[in-house]
Amino acid sequence: MNLKFVRKGIVIITLIGAVCIPVQQSIAAEDGDIFGLVKQEKANKIEDRCLIHAVAEIQKQEQSEKIIRIESSQELQFNDKVSGKVFVNVEGEYLQILATPEETGEAAGKIYGDSVVKILEKADEWTKIVSGNVEGYVKTDALIIGRDAVTRAKEILAIKYPEVDILTLTGEEIDEALSVAETAEEELARLEAEEAARAAQEQARIEAEKAASLQKGQEIVDYAKQFMGNPYVYGGTSLTRGTDCSGFVKSVYAHFGVRLPRTSYSMRRVGYSVKYSEIQPGDIICYSGHVGIYAGNGKIVNAIDESKGIGLSNARYRSIITIRRIF
Repeated sequence: MNLKFVRKGIVIITLIGAVCIPVQQSIAAEDGDIFGLVKQEKANKIEDRCLIHAVAEIQKQEQSEKIIRIESSQELQFNDKVSGKVFVNVEGEYLQILATPEETGEAAGKIYGDSVVKILEKADEWTKIVSGNVEGYVKTDALIIGRDAVTRAKEILAIKYPEVDILTLTGEEIDEALSVAETAEEELARLEAEEAARAAQEQARIEAEKAASLQKGQEIVDYAKQFMGNPYVYGGTSLTRGTDCSGFVKSVYAHFGVRLPRTSYSMRRVGYSVKYSEIQPGDIICYSGHVGIYAGNGKIVNAIDESKGIGLSNARYRSIITIRRIF
């Protein structure tokens, strides 16, 4: 136990004694008195509570000291893990490592703010370093070493591991977060890889949107087909009691939360245009004076006329003006 806290405990207990002893003495004067015995028992309980409180305070102090010791130990272990790592002060996106120790020297590579370096030869003005596959010179006053390097490592790790206590990171995790300088060839390869990854991500997004659009379009067709055989009524919009061609398309899409204009002419401007070679179920096909929903396999589901009601027709039964996609 820490001597400082032991002394505090002795002081607390001593004070308790100073408070409690006079009570015992006063009770002793009443020895033989039954009321004195009762008072003695109460005094003992008070003294016990005081002692328990004092011990609890000492234990609390010890626990706090233990936590501090653990935190200090973690800090020391972290410092050991990053000990010897050297960084370079980079203003901007990167800093050129020069092939020769002079301002006009050719670039040997680029170093970034989260990169570590190893010192090969240190001089007053220029220091020779190596980082990854790049070996060259940087200004000596640009180096970040010692305690400043530990601080820099903490800043980098806090960014790379935002939801982790960086003091608990392993040496491997620390090394993984710290990059190294790049040669021109390595930079080109990295940029090409990043561009390929972006392209793949964009293609995946497009494919996902296409799949979602196909699914929604098929849902629209499946819903529309439920009303096949129901009557055609000019000017109507009821899918059960009767509707015309534009009323049919409008009411089907309304079921999916889409508000369409009332006439087949106005529907020529909704959504966006697609080619017939790209057509998919759910697309709206607009003709002169007529409109229907593409159902797949070269067919449309539509409110045809009074004799046929709602049913399937050939999608190319007449000249198509435009094909519109909503989803």
